[in-house]
Amino acid sequence: MAELKYARCFITADKPNLLLPPFRVPVDPKFVKRITVTDKDAPPGGEFYNETMWILPGFDASANRNPNFWEEHTHEFGELIGFYGFNYDDVMDLGAEIEFTLDGKTYNITESFTSFIPAGVKHGPLTIRNVKRPIVHFIACDTPTYK
Repeated sequence: MAELKYARCFITADKPNLLLPPFRVPVDPKFVKRITVTDKDAPPGGEFYNETMWILPGFDASANRNPNFWEEHTHEFGELIGFYGFNYDDVMDLGAEIEFTLDGKTYNITESFTSFIPAGVKHGPLTIRNVKRPIVHFIACDTPTYK
């Protein structure tokens, strides 16, 4: 029975009736597939926020007009952002292009990466283009809800 003690800590799907704010990446069943969202409710009492999703070849960034990807913004919390490619011969090859502006400087990224944005630091826009192979995208924030 001890193996069930922490079963609630393993999140394998979004919580029922999940409503995401309009500024998050929309789930396009053809190109964007959610894995999980965790927040104050899942696991119960969570003190962090996390989203994980697959982005598949053919994803069109121009169709994703949400402000957190297209406009510069800040948060009152730190944010960890990651993009990882699936080229088993070269795990650093992202298989896509990410253009990301951080504190007014634009970076063009073609390698798998994790970036930490401290609270109050301006970031965005973030543009995903030329997705050649599936990539995993996640964010993690030290806040119970993403706002």
